[in-house]
Amino acid sequence: MEKKWYSSWDPSIPKFIEPEKSLSAYLADKMIETPDKVAISFYGHDMTYRNLSESIERFAGGLVSLGVKKGDRIAIYMENCPQFIISFLGTLLAGGIVVSLNPMFKHAELVYEINDSGAETLIVMDFLFPEVKKIIDQTKLRNVLITSFTDFLPDEPTLPLHIGMKQQKVTFPGTLDFVNLLCNSLPQKTPKINKLKDDIALLQYTGGTTGLPKGAIISHYALAHSALSSVFWHGYTKDDVYLCVLPFFHSYGMAQCLCGGLVSGGHLVILARFSPEVIAKAITQYRCSVFVATPTMITAMLEWPEMKQYDVSCLLGIFYGGASMPTAIETRLKNMAPRARIGNGYGLTETMAGGGIACPPSRFKPGFVGIPNISTDVKIVDLEKGTEEVSPLEQGEIIIKSRSLMTGYWNNPEETRNSLREGWLYTGDIGKMDDEGWVAVVGRKKELIKCSGYSVFPTEVEELLYRHPAVAEVAVIGVADAYRGESPKAFIVLEPEFRGKISEKEIIEWAKENMAAYKRPRIVEFRDELPKSGAGKILRRILAEEEKNEE
Repeated sequence: MEKKWYSSWDPSIPKFIEPEKSLSAYLADKMIETPDKVAISFYGHDMTYRNLSESIERFAGGLVSLGVKKGDRIAIYMENCPQFIISFLGTLLAGGIVVSLNPMFKHAELVYEINDSGAETLIVMDFLFPEVKKIIDQTKLRNVLITSFTDFLPDEPTLPLHIGMKQQKVTFPGTLDFVNLLCNSLPQKTPKINKLKDDIALLQYTGGTTGLPKGAIISHYALAHSALSSVFWHGYTKDDVYLCVLPFFHSYGMAQCLCGGLVSGGHLVILARFSPEVIAKAITQYRCSVFVATPTMITAMLEWPEMKQYDVSCLLGIFYGGASMPTAIETRLKNMAPRARIGNGYGLTETMAGGGIACPPSRFKPGFVGIPNISTDVKIVDLEKGTEEVSPLEQGEIIIKSRSLMTGYWNNPEETRNSLREGWLYTGDIGKMDDEGWVAVVGRKKELIKCSGYSVFPTEVEELLYRHPAVAEVAVIGVADAYRGESPKAFIVLEPEFRGKISEKEIIEWAKENMAAYKRPRIVEFRDELPKSGAGKILRRILAEEEKNEE
């Protein structure tokens, strides 16, 4: 029976695609087709497809010379830059498994993902290495490659640099230099991939109801499908210029910008961090046609007083995810970029960006995020057992089956069994589907906080706060935030000896030093006690209800 969402399907988009080769092989095709075309631009430093391909092959060869074997995990800890792309694609070419670490992570967060993945090789920016140094003796790292923004910045940058990019390169004893490895390694040209569906490309870390990050296993097949799906869905071509400010370590920026952009043969304009000024100048200078962002980024752009001075009419597509966007903001965005098609979407790390739900090119329906993507099936099932599909517009749990779907969680069979059932991913998110197959996301079954498009898991934040000696008990919930969508709020019971001797502000300042900016509590409230069940479990839902009643 034909799917009901096919009535909204754009006839130019295939309903199913079957990847025939790995991402590395698809990119090799682009190097052969357009070797002298600019592939990436980084503040004025350009690399052609030939330059990029040669660097990727040399990096792959360098990894092999270091003893990296097929299936070894390679951790990447850096902001957006050419080195990220070279490390990412070079690892895949060498047969390694990429583990992308959030560059906002502090040492306590780093050590878990490095150890859980079993990574023995790490590529890191010089200014981030001090966090690694704090925990390196707690890991099995044997190869640490250091690189700096200055390695790939031109002498006279064409766009404003953030302060961290202006620092001189720093070297550290016992580490290897990224550029030296590139210059002194023989190229590895043939992908070490035998079975697309079985060979692992990524361990993409996410969280869950337990709060502990889990490594979603993404095969080479799923990664290639996600990239191709982005290209076909949005109609990307070699003429597109992508503004790449969405972080590459995140599955959204990785699939849509890094992988999708290069597979299309397009031109990637890479920015290390978000800044409305740099965004506006980059779009104007490079005449960018595609901008993939979060609602927080878009709101900041529209609120920037000088934005109206820039002509961004070159934008043909503005796509966002991670959170909903108010209709008023979408209207302002359309006025700013009148030629652009604006599209929302929904997905998870487990589905990658091409295996979820997206707004079709030719239609928009207010209140809905879109229809199932290419090679993707979606159902809304009953919340109690998850076995019966509910009626149109009835709320239930969103479950997804896709060719971009993970095969499971790394070394976590119990969570795999809980989330994957007969090929379906049980998302834990609550939604509804109308009689045309359009999906609306109405809530979350998981106690998940969405802050600036990032997933924040209360238990993980709580575990980090418990490291503070003053914290006896803590519960974290999400509270409404006009700018970020949601922000974490921590309710803390202090140890007796600290009561009256420490302030909420001091806890917040401590959190700044110990966890990523999007994750740390923006509000701290001291309590004499926290609500608990008869079994002694802290009840976050009661705190959330109290907070909602006070709004």
